[in-house]
Amino acid sequence: MTLTTHILVATAVSKPFFDADPALIFTVAVASHYLSDAIPHWDWHLHSVDEDLSENYNHRLIPDKALIFRDLARVALDIALGSALVLMLIQPHFTLQELLPICIAIIGGILPDSLQPVFWIWKQKNPFRWVKKFHSFMHSRILLGRHLWKDARYVWAGKISQVVLILISVWFIRV
Repeated sequence: MTLTTHILVATAVSKPFFDADPALIFTVAVASHYLSDAIPHWDWHLHSVDEDLSENYNHRLIPDKALIFRDLARVALDIALGSALVLMLIQPHFTLQELLPICIAIIGGILPDSLQPVFWIWKQKNPFRWVKKFHSFMHSRILLGRHLWKDARYVWAGKISQVVLILISVWFIRV
């Protein structure tokens, strides 16, 4: 799922708690990531990652600086787009009180995917391996656009599922 989608979903579900404890906002945002990943969706491919589509999801980072830079630029653009959309939808005053819950929701919404490179690089004796296992467990087994689901109709279905999530999230953010 794109990070823009995760950011919008996390903001939509955690917005009712923006006046509550920041830990609650963060917890709801992180939970939204795992729950939305359970929905079959499309992901754009990271060119710097050799994907293992087995049950192990033992991806490997390809040590090519150009590929890594290209992927980091795409990730940064994805985060910037999602964050900009949230700011345009909520239109907060630029005070700590109004920006902090938004930032917490954004960070919580993308944290599980942001941790993935840690697992690609640090494979042995990683104390947080359970986080990767849980993420893999929660992720839909229907990888639209990959593996057995490469046909164009599956790619479109995966993109449409994200558009629907985005539209629902935008509606909840605006109300």
